[in-house]
Amino acid sequence: MNKKGFTLVELLAVIALLALLTGIAVPNVISTINNNKKNTFLMDAKRMVSKASYLLSNNPSDRETVLAGGRKIYNFNALNEDEEFLTDADGGSYDANTFVMVTLNGGSYNYCICAVGSKRQIGSSCNATTGSGCVSSTTLTGIDVVKDK
Repeated sequence: MNKKGFTLVELLAVIALLALLTGIAVPNVISTINNNKKNTFLMDAKRMVSKASYLLSNNPSDRETVLAGGRKIYNFNALNEDEEFLTDADGGSYDANTFVMVTLNGGSYNYCICAVGSKRQIGSSCNATTGSGCVSSTTLTGIDVVKDK
């Protein structure tokens, strides 16, 4: 008798091999996706700093406030209807404590940012009213600055 097909042992070996490959691949894919979202979040923060710089350069009264030793806080969140930053990297929205604060130090502008999204943030205990908890824009160099909430 001529039997064609696979034995139970062969099928179990293939299934075990597929399970092993899946067990290795899935965590790597999830890690890659998470790092990509962190990188997108970081890029948004850098764009917020750039936009604050642009807004400061185009608003003489804001510049005068900062040059006089004051500070200017620019809010970037869905409540302000800033279409550029309506959603964060995770599909949620930036909350009311997402801001860039501009101050003057030694003749140059300093930019300090707090970005608070739905699942991650840059800065700690961010408060847009007082300007506290922000991180200097010069430290926005790698995704390690983005923390999970």
